[in-house]
Amino acid sequence: MVDADKPPSAILNPDVGQRPSAVVGRGLALLASLAALTGLAGVCESAPPPPQDPQVCVQLSPEARTFLDDLILDMLDPVSDFSHLHYLGEPEMKEVQSLDMDRRKNDWGNLCQYKNDNLTVMAGPKPKVVFLGDSITEFWSIGDPELFEPGVINRGISGQTSSQMLVRFWQDVVRLNPEVVHIMAGTNDLAENTGYVSDEAFKGNIEAMVTLAQSHGIGVILASIPPAGSFGWRPELNPPERISVLNQWIKEYAAQQDAVFVDYHSLLTDDGAKMSENLTHDGVHPHREGYARMQEAARQAIAKAQK
Repeated sequence: MVDADKPPSAILNPDVGQRPSAVVGRGLALLASLAALTGLAGVCESAPPPPQDPQVCVQLSPEARTFLDDLILDMLDPVSDFSHLHYLGEPEMKEVQSLDMDRRKNDWGNLCQYKNDNLTVMAGPKPKVVFLGDSITEFWSIGDPELFEPGVINRGISGQTSSQMLVRFWQDVVRLNPEVVHIMAGTNDLAENTGYVSDEAFKGNIEAMVTLAQSHGIGVILASIPPAGSFGWRPELNPPERISVLNQWIKEYAAQQDAVFVDYHSLLTDDGAKMSENLTHDGVHPHREGYARMQEAARQAIAKAQK
């Protein structure tokens, strides 16, 4: 058991004290192909140029959106009997999976998801902090809405690896010009969601994001990879050892770069390997009680990064 009164000694800085949507339209390519086949290429050549951003971001149907919202709420409820198996056979899940497959093909970094939301943010006051990450970050603002007060922006996307986060770092972080960025990555790298990612490739992605942030005057918080004894969707993998090694590197790299390191891993595990059973339903995603353990550590990290 994790001691609820344990002080969040998870913060170290030794040197310095909303909705999935992602399918790219192919209308222009189809029109060009049709024109060539029908002898209308000359007409196309004299037509006005296409808009600079022809990308079309298609959303889930209302039914699939409601289904996904219900799944997330169930997973975040500490007293539910949540299981991914309860949802896998539902027809709405097929739509969710189909959209995800199209997104991986046509918008690999999922630039669509926050494209319009970012315009709203840029038109308002400078954000205090942007949280960049995967599903653990994306669901955080639902699991602990108190943390995400005005000025605290969530830019998590379920399933993403550090490589995908790097692709959208300019759009979803730098252009928003926050005081601080909170980066939590690694779970899906180790789960091989986009194929095998070596430790060196992961480190390179983190280094690139830190360099981009700091070169634009953005303070950096690097979070540990949360604990996971296994991945339900990749049961053959054994992540605890790699998580431990990479978390040690993240801690040391943060110190070298005058960034803030925040250790959520130690707050979410009893045995140093898997996530505590009383804080998760699936061993990977914390539910509301898990996020509650993380809140004070996150607040202290933000305050330290703002100094």
